[in-house]
Order: sequence, then structure tokens, then C-alpha cells
Amino acid sequence: MRFVITLTSIPSRFDLLASTLHRLLRQKVKADRIIVYIPYTYDRFPDWDGQLPEVPEGVEIRRVEEDFGPATKLLPALREFAGTQTEILYCDDDMDYRPNWTSVFQKTRKKRPDDCIAISGVPLGIFTKSDGPREHQPRTVRSWRVTDVEFHLRTLFSGVRSRLTGVPTRLIGRRVYLRSGYADVFEGFGGVLVRPEFFHKDVFEIPEKIRPVDDIWLSGMAAANGYGVWAPARVLEPSPGPAWKRDALHEAEFDGMKRNAANLYAIEYLRKHYGIWP
Repeated sequence: MRFVITLTSIPSRFDLLASTLHRLLRQKVKADRIIVYIPYTYDRFPDWDGQLPEVPEGVEIRRVEEDFGPATKLLPALREFAGTQTEILYCDDDMDYRPNWTSVFQKTRKKRPDDCIAISGVPLGIFTKSDGPREHQPRTVRSWRVTDVEFHLRTLFSGVRSRLTGVPTRLIGRRVYLRSGYADVFEGFGGVLVRPEFFHKDVFEIPEKIRPVDDIWLSGMAAANGYGVWAPARVLEPSPGPAWKRDALHEAEFDGMKRNAANLYAIEYLRKHYGIWP
């Protein structure tokens, strides 16, 4: 089965995009294609001059008519590869992906052929009350950050290195799950492996208020079509790269809503219209 990596980016990050792309090219398990989808115009950046980023050999830039916001990393690929035997691994433009990153997804896919696979996934209870039964079992078991010795040692090392070299400190990814299992919402920063048929036909009809919170929308569209989110245990999350803070959506406000409010709005919209996530 064909295997492609897809992502998008924004103008303020174009000068740092090559760093992420080189990491994707250096994966131990190579993708057949790496595609960066870039719209002709950006809703958030109406004054963009149209200058495209430079990308290394082996990476394609594909122009698309519609700006779906952060979901542009996946939605054009769903259209392009619909009806084909293609696995799509989509990710963010601001993370440092380790050389075995694709290997984790390929290994997990052999055991979980019909699930969305995500290195990072969360239960709906993180956002709002959700105590209804879940069709997909077993559920993930998360480790406690406070007792995660490896995480604290790596964070300490990062701080020492920063003081010695002057390199800014950054957040450190950790091994979140003690036990593999299902979550409700996948998080694109860690990467998500899907196929076009996993998603409800309405996946392209994102309400404007929901566009900034693509993880909720895309997870909901998979759930509405009967597909679960599988998170493998003991896998290191990627750590943020240098572009992480540039025009970050998690720090932005849209249509008068901050991130948490937008998440809740999206969840309630999906509950009301698709009957998911009791």
C-alpha cells in the first residue's frame, strides 16, 4: 500500500520549514511522497506576497484553492487519494520528528489495520464532561507527568544544555501512555496515520468557528464514520521545533473565542449534529 506524508505551513514559518522537511526525509521508513499543501491565499494572512518556501529535493509543494486552516495538512490529501490504496501520515510543520517516527506508525498499522493511529491522543474528558460508554475498547492508560522520571531527566538535560550553549530551552516530548488503547481525539502534532475512507463525507464542510481546532473536527469526522483512535504505548512524543511559537493557533483568538472555548464549541457541535461522544 502506498504511503505518503502530508503537511501544510504558513508564511511566517516558511523560512524554518526546511528543518522539519529534512527530518521527514531522513526517516528510517521512507514515505513514497512528502507533500506540502499550500493554499493560493490564506485567510489569516491576507497580505502574504505569494512567495513560496524553499523545500529540499524529494518534497512536493501542491497548491490548493481553499484554505482549510490547519486541516489543510489533510483535507486536500483526502480528495487527492480517495479511492486509492494509500496510507496518509499527516503532521505539523513545527515539530522535530525522530528518525524512527514513521516506523512506529508502520509497525502499529500491522496490528491495527482499521484504526486512526496517533502518537498523541486524549480522552474527551480533558475538555468537558464525558462519561458515556465508548464503543472502542480497551482505553489508553496515561502515565503521570509528575512521576515520569525519564521526562524530568530529559528536561533537566535540556536546561543544562541551554545554560552552557545559549540554545533556548523548549518543551520536551514524553512517553504518555503506559498501555496502548483507544482515545477520543487525536492530536496532529504527533502525527496521525489514516486512510481517506476513514472520514465522514461532511469532513470538508468545516464551520468557520471550528477551523482553528482541526484536531476536534477531524477526530469527530472519523468517529462519525465509525473509526477509532488508537494510541500505542511507550512512544516518545516529538518535541517542538524552532517555529513552534510563530503565529501559534493554541495562543490565538478567533471570532471572540480562545482555544478552550473553540474546543468546547466544536465538541458540542459534533455531539448535536452527529450523535457522537456521549
